Amino acid sequence: MSAVARLLLAHGEVTGSDTGRWPLSEALIPAGVTVHDTFDARHVEGADVVVRSSAYKEDNAEVAAALAAGIPVWKRHDAWRYLAKGKRVVAVAGTHGKTTTTAMIWCALRAAGIDASLICGAALVDTGTNAHAGTSDVLVIEADEYDRVFHALEPTVAIVMNVDHDHVDLFPTAEEYREAFRVFVAGIVRGGTLVACADDAGSAALASEALRSLAGRTIRTYGTSSRANWRMTEMERLVTDPEDHVVPSPHRGPPALSIAGPDGVNGALFLQVHGDHNALNAAGAFAAAVALGADPARAASGLSLFAGTWRRLEFLGSAAGITVIDDYAHHPVEIRASIAAVAKPGTRVVVVFQPHTASRLGAFFTEFASAVRLADAAVVAETFGSARHDMDDRDGARELAISARAEYARDPAEAASALARITRPGDTVLVLGAGDIRAAGERLLELLRETAPS
Repeated sequence: MSAVARLLLAHGEVTGSDTGRWPLSEALIPAGVTVHDTFDARHVEGADVVVRSSAYKEDNAEVAAALAAGIPVWKRHDAWRYLAKGKRVVAVAGTHGKTTTTAMIWCALRAAGIDASLICGAALVDTGTNAHAGTSDVLVIEADEYDRVFHALEPTVAIVMNVDHDHVDLFPTAEEYREAFRVFVAGIVRGGTLVACADDAGSAALASEALRSLAGRTIRTYGTSSRANWRMTEMERLVTDPEDHVVPSPHRGPPALSIAGPDGVNGALFLQVHGDHNALNAAGAFAAAVALGADPARAASGLSLFAGTWRRLEFLGSAAGITVIDDYAHHPVEIRASIAAVAKPGTRVVVVFQPHTASRLGAFFTEFASAVRLADAAVVAETFGSARHDMDDRDGARELAISARAEYARDPAEAASALARITRPGDTVLVLGAGDIRAAGERLLELLRETAPS
């Protein structure tokens, strides 16, 4: 919503409300947005349009006041349609990796001289913001599947990285979830392109169906699979040893990739972000940028300069020989990928995980327990209750801690205290969750510095 607000500034005066203060909304204040940390009917007086997120319904004070006053109330998809009007849309979809891949594509296009507008789920490290009002006719948007809002888009290029059942409150079955992606892909404009990951069963199946059913669109796949149109191979990772000698290592250093595609187009990507999942994200971003017409060499250069986004394997700091990394992972597949990305021989990975919504935890409980057990030690914090979900009254987080052989913490502060007790020099602490669990990592660093020898 903060990214939508930033782009709407080009069209008029913008105000916004939420419960409490959040970094992305606070960052809008210098740009001229009035930000309220409570909901109040008076905030919508004089408004021409009120835009609400999927988290808030008609009983919200401001939504109710707007409806009573006859003020049009838009949902997110209505704002997206408004901002996408007259644009060539690059829509980034998938259960995992949307934010990073959206940011990657935007960086690749920028390096290729295409000043695209951007709507992203997290701020880019390089720019400090999650949105950009570009001067070109291109909009790069993180196409969220929640509430089926991505059905509002008519992409020129659509990328689907993966399709893993999620958001069980809206999609009770895996088939309903897959159908939402089929409808999204069907919205690609004639002459447009679908870019899908060949390494993921869900997105590969989507591409196969699209080849049979979507006339007038180009279908491109990417990945390590021999069947992929854009074939990715990993080059040897190079790192610097303590004496500054460059040495090959399979365990350290971010990925270096070679990618070869249709019509003899190829590229070399030397990434700054870690993890095999980010290697696939970069390959997909490269294919999508080229599909839009970006120069391959310049797009590759932009991807090599990409420094990441907030809360995606973000380095929070180190103290007492312990490294703390924050990550938004809140699905079992994401937890596994994040642990694999930071794991190194001889180093313990200690995880603190905060489940995000009781419905997701209940649906994938066994998978969550198995993923958390991959860590050398773990703490499970109480389930985060978002605005669109009730609190977990089934004691799911405590049960997950028992099943995952982890400690239980009632809140981020208690989780930080547990981490300070169980970590030791040389450990990597991975803070996982889509709620407010980042505070546990920040507090842990404070505790470690307070107890460090002076």
